[in-house]
Amino acid sequence: MRAAIVVLLLCASTARADNVTVGLFAPSAPFPSTSARVELATRLGEHIGKALGGTGTGRVYARAGDFAAAVKKGEVTVALVDATYLASTGNYTVLAASTRKGDVTQGWQLIARGAKKVAELRGKRVLVPANGGKESDFALNVLLGGVERDFFRVAAAPDTVSAIAAVGFGKADAAIVPTGVELPQGTAQVLALPSISTPLLVGYGGFTPQQRAAIIAAAGNFKGDATVASFRAGDAEAVKSIARRFGAPVKRGPLVVPSVRLVVGDLVEGRKLSIERTPATTFAISR
Repeated sequence: MRAAIVVLLLCASTARADNVTVGLFAPSAPFPSTSARVELATRLGEHIGKALGGTGTGRVYARAGDFAAAVKKGEVTVALVDATYLASTGNYTVLAASTRKGDVTQGWQLIARGAKKVAELRGKRVLVPANGGKESDFALNVLLGGVERDFFRVAAAPDTVSAIAAVGFGKADAAIVPTGVELPQGTAQVLALPSISTPLLVGYGGFTPQQRAAIIAAAGNFKGDATVASFRAGDAEAVKSIARRFGAPVKRGPLVVPSVRLVVGDLVEGRKLSIERTPATTFAISR
């Protein structure tokens, strides 16, 4: 009886290990529609599940809170996640970096309707794809290098496409979104911004070395779409570089260093460069 129970438990454990749910939380990735996100997540889930010798399910998360809860419950063990969200969280392992247009980084831009200069947007509402509550830090510090806190009124948009649409319909003054996306008529790029990492494929929880190798290999031969084309090797440095820039940079005044020129003649001027001989009688003791 005990042996039968042990066998059943081992079988159940094996089934859980072979089945995987792959989450997708990447609001910045400019998927053209929700259905495109679902399709990519479904295909990626099935692809990774097959590589692990079981089945895989893809699941899309629209809100950071829902995604975090799923990870905490162990419902998601592999996920494609925005690097900006990962920069403020922990307990994950980077498995691979996604590519878009052949690169593992993507440029960003400030777009607006009816404005040609950044100064014209002071006090305006600027949308940024949601990243779990760090939208202002991401926009003002990471991308704009430390703009004063009240320069923009930064607000979160559900995703990149929503932010662009809001600007196009006049519901927002401007938006900060990735480059390489189609802009609505009447909107234009106001400022080109730095590039950061594309979404990363990460693992939550423990994997055996064999499972990890299988997932990385599966990611390497995955064929995606125009938004997430494929995967390459990636590491946590891409996330750390964002995390280091979340805080406002410390601005210090210029350091004034006097120009000092030392000449050998100045150092030895007035000095006697000879050794005086001391008479030997000085060391003798008279009796």
